[in-house]
Amino acid sequence: MEEKIDYFVSNKLKTVERLQNEAKLFLTSFKLVLNGISIEPKEIEVYCYEETGDFKDSSVHRNELQKNNKNHFYVHRNGLTKSDSYKGGNRTGLDFVVSDDENTYYSYLIRSAVINDGKPVVGPYKVLKAIQNACFFSSYDELETKKVELVANDSPKDVLFSKRINLGENAKEYVDCELRAVLCDDLFRKNKYPAKERMIIKKKKNETKER
Repeated sequence: MEEKIDYFVSNKLKTVERLQNEAKLFLTSFKLVLNGISIEPKEIEVYCYEETGDFKDSSVHRNELQKNNKNHFYVHRNGLTKSDSYKGGNRTGLDFVVSDDENTYYSYLIRSAVINDGKPVVGPYKVLKAIQNACFFSSYDELETKKVELVANDSPKDVLFSKRINLGENAKEYVDCELRAVLCDDLFRKNKYPAKERMIIKKKKNETKER
């Protein structure tokens, strides 16, 4: 039994490290372009569920639009299919899908972003509405249908990680995974991000250990 637990923990940690590295690369190396509108994610949360693997994060919606739908947006729904209704009000968020695999649900919830070099938009629902309005889309369906272009955008900044926010009971043993990634640039320093102080303290502790 102990060997089985160790195997699970070890593999979970390895997967979290891989997901962190991929999230860091995404934030520091790319921006999104849709309908000629530039979208620079500044804060994301990683959601990954492997149907045929060991990493089964139960906080993932597992909507069909979150798998094998690379470079598209997914607007949060109440069910598992694209025909299910969208979540209501400010509970709705926007994911950028990175999965190109039919067996893996894998996407980034965009919590904060800068759109067309404007002011930072902080909060998942605000980001969703800001992108929809900037692109002049009349519906979420139109937003999801268009393919998003991934464009090189070198930003050699630190990326800070923390636990994801407001996961609830569904996350279970994945609740402590540090899969929230924040680009530590001038916008981060000037704006009030959730749990910002804890991330800075953790960064300073790590820097002290490395000396």
